[in-house]
Amino acid sequence: SVRCWCSLILTMTAADAPRSDGGDGGHHGMNHSSSSSSDSKDVKVSIIPESSSAEAKSAFSQPRRMPLRVAVIGAGPSGIVALKELKEMGFSTVLFDAAERIGGAFATAYEGAQLTTSSSLTAFGDFPPNPPNMVAKPTMWTCEEYVEYLNDYIDHFRLRGCIELKSRVVSYKKSENEALWELVVCKENTNTSTSYFDRVVIATGSNQNPNIPQDLLDKARQGDFTGDIVHSSSISSMRSLARGRRVLIVGLGETGSDLALQAAEGLATGEVPFVGISSRKGPGHTIPRLLGDVPADLMTSRAFHQIPDPNTAKSMWRELYERGVPMIKAAGMDATWMEFNLENENFPCCRFGVKNSAWLDALDAGAATFGGIEKIDGDVVTFDDGAVARVDLIVAATGFKPFDDAGVRNVRAELWRGVLRAAAADDMSLAYVGFARAAFGGVPPVAELQARWLASLWAGEVDPPTREQMEEEMQRAQREAGLRYPLDASRITTLVEYRQALDVWGASLGALPPLGWTTALRRPQLWRALWFGPLCAAQYRCGDAAVAARLERQKLHPFITAPVRAWLYWRVIRKT
Repeated sequence: SVRCWCSLILTMTAADAPRSDGGDGGHHGMNHSSSSSSDSKDVKVSIIPESSSAEAKSAFSQPRRMPLRVAVIGAGPSGIVALKELKEMGFSTVLFDAAERIGGAFATAYEGAQLTTSSSLTAFGDFPPNPPNMVAKPTMWTCEEYVEYLNDYIDHFRLRGCIELKSRVVSYKKSENEALWELVVCKENTNTSTSYFDRVVIATGSNQNPNIPQDLLDKARQGDFTGDIVHSSSISSMRSLARGRRVLIVGLGETGSDLALQAAEGLATGEVPFVGISSRKGPGHTIPRLLGDVPADLMTSRAFHQIPDPNTAKSMWRELYERGVPMIKAAGMDATWMEFNLENENFPCCRFGVKNSAWLDALDAGAATFGGIEKIDGDVVTFDDGAVARVDLIVAATGFKPFDDAGVRNVRAELWRGVLRAAAADDMSLAYVGFARAAFGGVPPVAELQARWLASLWAGEVDPPTREQMEEEMQRAQREAGLRYPLDASRITTLVEYRQALDVWGASLGALPPLGWTTALRRPQLWRALWFGPLCAAQYRCGDAAVAARLERQKLHPFITAPVRAWLYWRVIRKT
């Protein structure tokens, strides 16, 4: 137990070490050689040393004129925050999107769709949700509410005039002299024009090309399937689509979970005769959106991320869950999700997270679960567990194909930190933002830090990585992902560990939050919020007095610290 407390003290002491941004005060400007403390089980972070900057700069340097013109493709949250950060840095920036409204996939989501990360985690660091008391009382936005938030963000930072909707980017390529990017844009499906830019940001997200597995299509064709196969992204109302049909949901991620429940709600009334759920590997670690009336993801604080991952401490997690089940029930909440995870040893941080337990509610409503599809014969589906079912509608909630027509097929293997192509390290004029999916956490906070760093890179305020540094870090990321997510890393190449991803970018920006003893003594409420509050993008803007004050005002629900308290019990009392 003494060693346990010593390790916690050393963690905070390391966070208090001298930093080039002026110590404990947060971000006071960019620096080129920040360092981040992390435990031995974390993915190691390569921060670019000052000595390597000359080579990198020479490879990246080219004649500059200000302001440089930048094109951002995609008006989802990642594209919007990229536009804001680039515009704020002084670049002449235009955002293109083929849709009629901003919001990306959130603007076209199915009926009743709700985010799986809370407003605290999803909101951008310098624009808290409105009304302000939502900082103290986080909620789970519907997709419509989130799009409204994004519109408010656009208006607040005066970005509306920089956005061109109904403008599909037909192609982007280097011009003949290789100095500029040539974009061919089709406006409102009629007029096509060509524009030239110094830089291009791809922020279309990984949800662009629906993926219906080829083996599913082959089995349906070979067996003369008599029903319909649709991808989940094409569904506007699952309740209407399922009416009168025998439905099979293939895939058990967050969307599949929602659609399974919406279809299963019709079982009780007889409107839907059958609902089945097919999954080859089963769901990832499942948690509900809410515990009582509090978003469950608020538990994933910085302190939570100090708990050893299940790959190295499975027995500890098993005991924590065994203790957690009666505690959840005693609080009057449903513990089915925790019992499922315990029974299947589906612990956090070793699989992708299904931040949606609706599929368990679908089972309660009468839906059935099956393994993978073995064969199809007419309307009879045979599964690899020997079960059979008659279906006439197959919904493929099976994700999306690789996203980019420029040849990127594996984000982790080809994009350094999901942003720059290692194969084009001598020309960093093309970048990607928003292609990092946290196992537990949100895409927007990581995208915000990526965009901040990218704007700083192109403005010459941070040094670019060398090709060797990029390749070395990417190889390490591949190895670490395979160890951390053995069942999911190869098929979900955007998967990252949330806290590590944020800290990597925070370190590169010189914007790591002030976590050490100096903050604990001088500003204890801020220190408490940084360690035990929601791990959000605002933590990496503590140099802004208004942001730091807002963090200090956070009210922490007692259950938020429950996992950490349980871990301390296990380490200190249980092991004493």
